[in-house]
Amino acid sequence: MAGSGYDLVINDGLVVNPWGRMRGSIGVRDEVIAAVTRQELRGDREIDAGGRAVIPGVVDVHCHYRIAQGHGPEAVVSSDDYVIGPRAAAFGGVTTFIDFAIQERGRTAREMVEARIAEAAAGSIIDFAFHASLTDPRPEVLDEIEPLMDRGIASFKFFMAYAKWGFYVDNGFLHGAMQRIGARDGVVAVHAEDDEILEFWRAHYARTAAADMLSHSLSRPELAEEVAIRSAASLARETGATLYIVHLSTARGLRAIEDGRANGATIIAETCPHYLAFTHDVYRQPTGRYFTMTPPLRADGNRQALWRGVGDGRIEVVASDHNSFTRAQKDRATGFLDVPPGLAGSEMLLPYVLSDGVAAGAITLERAVALLCANPARIYKLPAKGTVEVGKDADLVLLDLDDERVMSDEALHDPKAYSVFAGRRMRGWPVATISRGEVIVEANECRAKTGRGRFIARGTSPTARLQPSAARVRP
Repeated sequence: MAGSGYDLVINDGLVVNPWGRMRGSIGVRDEVIAAVTRQELRGDREIDAGGRAVIPGVVDVHCHYRIAQGHGPEAVVSSDDYVIGPRAAAFGGVTTFIDFAIQERGRTAREMVEARIAEAAAGSIIDFAFHASLTDPRPEVLDEIEPLMDRGIASFKFFMAYAKWGFYVDNGFLHGAMQRIGARDGVVAVHAEDDEILEFWRAHYARTAAADMLSHSLSRPELAEEVAIRSAASLARETGATLYIVHLSTARGLRAIEDGRANGATIIAETCPHYLAFTHDVYRQPTGRYFTMTPPLRADGNRQALWRGVGDGRIEVVASDHNSFTRAQKDRATGFLDVPPGLAGSEMLLPYVLSDGVAAGAITLERAVALLCANPARIYKLPAKGTVEVGKDADLVLLDLDDERVMSDEALHDPKAYSVFAGRRMRGWPVATISRGEVIVEANECRAKTGRGRFIARGTSPTARLQPSAARVRP
């Protein structure tokens, strides 16, 4: 036996990081990892992993909890909040999330950020940060950027679509924002769909096939994603800002990212489980409305291209784009334009990647850790998260890679949610989730107090530029 004075010990675990794995033990003291060793350890509480894998806590950098789509009485509000959503995510091995503080009409971005931080601090059982989303495209609004970065907001989200909701910003505003965010080594995330292309085709299909759920995909063509990415890439190259493409859904978009990188832009690509798992054929089914999100699901060639990108490093992050609506909320729609887009995703992020990725042989467990933990933590400036190393926060997940079960809605830990993976046989599940040394989920029970999660203020520096070659962490 070696070591003493640990608050928590995990013995006989297969410790997995992006660069490899080691059979050994982890010692935790004062919320951080104090030892990673091949020797057996002693502590106040000891967990015998029995040779099972232990990975870093998942960092889900694309979540929307209690988000309003639209403005005023016509707005549709998602079905969870900062108590239910992060709690369910923890059952799926998520220990940190980044949500969005989207600027509302008549409010400053700073007001929205402070309001969202307060809500999350009161409810979340896991740690959190925020992206600020500026939606008022007046030049003077750019003056909010530096104070927000001083507050610990290191990333900003911009919509190249959704003019109808008041979220859209034009290229001039985006150019100015990139200059200021890039100067402070921040990250510029964009929803990359060209709004003019979308609005033309949405109007067309609303007139010709409004009741057909396949129109949801046809009205948001692949071209719209490609055009938006190429435009944003040009701005990123011009300004030197780090561009982060959220929820990549097409092969054309991936090619545009590669072209942008070849031309000197720093571009990071994220995709989501639903784009890896499903195609637009689901919209032909009676349940098609339950698969609506934006961008929509695509033809199978896109799905295959995304998997190749995930495997070879061209896509650096897999995140959930969690945005939960109930079946009842989606059932109220009379046509494709009325269905609120979004899925419950954070709880199933890790299980999906373990099943269709690791168990299926598409990627290694090391690569999964890079995609879900290490890359998102590094890209979004969370230095205490993402890997199992001495000095890092003791955010850990114990896995059973042999656990195989059929997914169901009832298995989710949000009673209002449904899962697009219901009915699928999936292999590889979390057994326990540990946040800063506290076992918060174990034996399918939540053992954490509401509001224990902490806001993480993320630092930026004008000298610590993210280089294109640093945008990938491979096993």
